[in-house]
Amino acid sequence: MSSAGHVLDMIKRIRQNRSLRPSNRQKFKGDNRDSIYTEIPEENKASFKEFPESQVKEVVDTIRREAKSKRRKEFLFLALVILIVVAIVLYVV
Repeated sequence: MSSAGHVLDMIKRIRQNRSLRPSNRQKFKGDNRDSIYTEIPEENKASFKEFPESQVKEVVDTIRREAKSKRRKEFLFLALVILIVVAIVLYVV
């Protein structure tokens, strides 16, 4: 049993991953390499709306209430399914 194909595949993957890394070779004229890895300029950054604390709290409370209701419904459904399965098992036995 030969595993040369697996070894060759691993070697190719290592080469591909190595090629994805940034090289130290200069890619631009002059010393513009720093501009590749810097943060996004201020004019291109995303701006997010600020909401009042009361509105945020209201939305969070609504989400929590809905999640609690959903959990309760899922629990009742699970209990009902378990009861049906137990009834079927007892009927069959």
